[in-house]
Amino acid sequence: MRIAFVTNNRFPAREGIARHLTEITTRLDRRGVECIVLSPGSRFGRWRQDRDGGTAHLRYPYWKLRPFHHAMIRRMLQRWIDEGAGDADIIHAHLPLIPPIDTDKPLFVTFHSPLLSDTAAIPERDVRARLVRLNARLVSAGYEQQHIDRASRIIAVSDGVASELDRHYRCPRASVEVITNGVDSRFFGFSPCDRRSRHLLYAGRIGYRKGLFRLLDALALLKDPRIRLEIAGEGPLEGRLRNHARQLGIAERVNFIGFLDRNQLREKLKRVACLVNPADYETGPLTVLEAMSAGTPVLSTATGLVGEMGPHAPVLLTDMTALSLAQAVERILVHPAEARDRALAARRLIDQRFDWERVTDRLLGLYRCNELRAA
Repeated sequence: MRIAFVTNNRFPAREGIARHLTEITTRLDRRGVECIVLSPGSRFGRWRQDRDGGTAHLRYPYWKLRPFHHAMIRRMLQRWIDEGAGDADIIHAHLPLIPPIDTDKPLFVTFHSPLLSDTAAIPERDVRARLVRLNARLVSAGYEQQHIDRASRIIAVSDGVASELDRHYRCPRASVEVITNGVDSRFFGFSPCDRRSRHLLYAGRIGYRKGLFRLLDALALLKDPRIRLEIAGEGPLEGRLRNHARQLGIAERVNFIGFLDRNQLREKLKRVACLVNPADYETGPLTVLEAMSAGTPVLSTATGLVGEMGPHAPVLLTDMTALSLAQAVERILVHPAEARDRALAARRLIDQRFDWERVTDRLLGLYRCNELRAA
């Protein structure tokens, strides 16, 4: 069996979809499934084939000239498909931001975050945010609907995403299979150390609808100067966040540490008091699952998978206010035994539901069902 995955994420992985694909393709390769990933290459280069880890990659030329780049990418991808799609048995597109393609081969589509929902959750009101929301309504939503209409299988990374597809698109909930993000539970091994640190960690994109301005406001409410925030990641809002920290008088308590690879993240998770996910909208944040696996206490808004873990979720839930965030941080710091118990429950949940091996098994089951139907 040969699967061609299509994404607009660059490799080596620095964002969630690319991380998802790296984990999935590595495990599919071990199970005897031949994988190739189509991903963006250089801006003015040619198609280039190489390997990332053990997986074959085909890099297509990529010009990020909004909104015209989608049309150029669509033409290139369509030509590749018309020429045989590298003898792939299944094409699997990972959305968002992939233009629709025509193919006679089975087309699987995974929705990580439908852009109508994603962009509607952006609270920032600057010009760029407005343009992002407008592009989602005028261009991206139409592309996503075309993917839905042509798909042999539709996959969502959370129940919430499946419901959003039903609500905002012509996509009945019953037609969507939910296969979540996962975590390498062996790599992010449980480390129930005595956490005396008073450092908080945010790990993710420094972008819209991540709740980072609210997180800085919460830190300002926590008057203990030993409580510090480390922000790991990259994105367009870093300059504005630095200015906001200076205006709040907490700049010396906020450290922007840049992108962390998985090895660096694993070590960082061992040394912080908790991981904070203050987002306005998420679907299945990998860093939350990785912190749960590693035994790091997690506090989060009830978004995506976090909100779907049930009434006894092993994550400390907080409202989308600075005061609620601040109170949740204090609770973790003041009640370490409670935080440790919650971390133990979180690890049990990871082992039961979110290990990448289980996720890959479910996906492989769908591929094989497709093979049986074709036979």
